[in-house]
Amino acid sequence: MSNESERTAIATTTFYNFNNPSDVIRADCARNMIKTARDLGYSIVLVDGGSPQELLDKFQEYGVKVFAEREKGMGKGRRQAFEEAYNLDKPVLAWLEPEKQSYIPELWKTITPILKNKADIVIPKRKSLETYPELQKIEEKVGNLFFKNLTGNDLDVWFGPRTWNRNVSDYFIEYDGKFGDKWESIFMPVLTAIHNGKGVVGVDVDYNHPSEQTQIEKGDIKFDLKRIEQLYTLTSNMFNYWQSLNSQ
Repeated sequence: MSNESERTAIATTTFYNFNNPSDVIRADCARNMIKTARDLGYSIVLVDGGSPQELLDKFQEYGVKVFAEREKGMGKGRRQAFEEAYNLDKPVLAWLEPEKQSYIPELWKTITPILKNKADIVIPKRKSLETYPELQKIEEKVGNLFFKNLTGNDLDVWFGPRTWNRNVSDYFIEYDGKFGDKWESIFMPVLTAIHNGKGVVGVDVDYNHPSEQTQIEKGDIKFDLKRIEQLYTLTSNMFNYWQSLNSQ
């Protein structure tokens, strides 16, 4: 695993408000993820949108390169993180949300195909969704099925993490945010790469969603509404974007 970690830069973003109980839990997950990744030898860049300084100081103690968000917005913050990871000059870049702590020991599985020149972009595929809140399980299954029907590619795109060859970073860094620039910032680049014939593949990984995060989110109508909005917005926008790609 050391070869994979030494040759990979992880990009992530954070924004936690400690007055929000769910953010306190998510920040704990992020600390655990980052410590695990650093212990395994990964380089990490983190772009933050306004979290408490004591949390950012802890990240820096772990050896993370922390950057303040230049421009507000989910997509802008993510692209800034992609750029900073690109600047580390590693042959592989990996994006993931910082709460996905149990994914880190599995990350190497997405890196190996790229180092062996068998893929340009790798999407990890969860073996099970049983550790998620019920509505989230449904939403993500529907989203992945829609993506398969749209593109013909059976990928777990709703999981979130992406790993790619540094040479195809432009797909992610130069996405223009034309569909609202939120969640789609990691979806549209994958669509473009598939359309352009790049090697986009999936690999199976073991992943358990943090139980404390599931516990606080399940049954919370605010999170349910967020999931429904995400599903509708992404599927509608991906359809329109895919149509535009195929009409060029």
